[in-house]
Amino acid sequence: MKNTNSTFKSITAAFLSLTLAGCSSTAAVSSSASSSTGVNMNLANPEKLDCSDLVKPDLDLSNATGVLADVLEEGVLTVATSPDYPPAEWVDDNGTIYGHEMMIAKYIAECLGVQLEIETSDFSSTFVSVDTGKADIALSGYGLKKDREEAYEISVGYVADPESEESKHTLIVPAGQEGNYDSLDDFVGKKIMGQANSLQEMYVTDEILALDTDGTTQFEKVATLDQAILGLASGKCDAVALDNSTAENYVASSEGAFALSGVYFDLTPYGDYSGNIAIAKKGETDMIEAVNACLKTAVENGYVHTWYLNAKAAAGIQEAE
Repeated sequence: MKNTNSTFKSITAAFLSLTLAGCSSTAAVSSSASSSTGVNMNLANPEKLDCSDLVKPDLDLSNATGVLADVLEEGVLTVATSPDYPPAEWVDDNGTIYGHEMMIAKYIAECLGVQLEIETSDFSSTFVSVDTGKADIALSGYGLKKDREEAYEISVGYVADPESEESKHTLIVPAGQEGNYDSLDDFVGKKIMGQANSLQEMYVTDEILALDTDGTTQFEKVATLDQAILGLASGKCDAVALDNSTAENYVASSEGAFALSGVYFDLTPYGDYSGNIAIAKKGETDMIEAVNACLKTAVENGYVHTWYLNAKAAAGIQEAE
């Protein structure tokens, strides 16, 4: 029997409740990304998030400055995330914010010898949390973009699944419509949804909207992927732009409602986008250097890959048929 992803179940339930209540599709539909209150993951599910027995990097924290010094003094590392992106981060069936990036966050906290607190918000607000000091760092499925590199301290990249093929970004469409799309040109004149400030927003703008000389294409930026998926499920858009692994997850979990378009964005103009990154406020070099040391140790010891496989299984993610 097909393993149905809990995220899609919650989205479907939310869609039905909104439909019955006559609410608009732009309403906040996912409790996973609507809270602005930090959640202490150590208290939420200590056994699931335990990293205490793992190898740690040898960190010299004696002369820490800035945010890192504050973290060490207060004994708490606050990490911002938008938990609507399984298997990286999402709210599981037990109400725990989980995912391989949340395991990375927990590991960094334990390497620093402090508690972990998660600041949840929509994707765009994760950047604001870092800017305003509500969060010390952020992990939310980020890829490298030039504007992010200019505005934030950027960590080393990490690849959750080194055995996977090169990262791809694509669009999903209603089942039965995939035969209408052979290239990005075929999306001109359609309505597309994507997460605001994401890589996909950049790709849609650069590679689809740029093709539209008549201005007939609509691109709606939404706060969470849940909203985009609801838009596709309710017929309010023709396609949703997202990374390929997440696309496969939603398609496989949709019980035949969605399909992969088979069309991919061209990443060659943007340079090397392999892997994901963490961010810290510009100038917080001590913080990002500590994060880098933790990431390198976690990758070299295979922890990140193991966390990814565990999170993928917990999310019920399978390859699209």
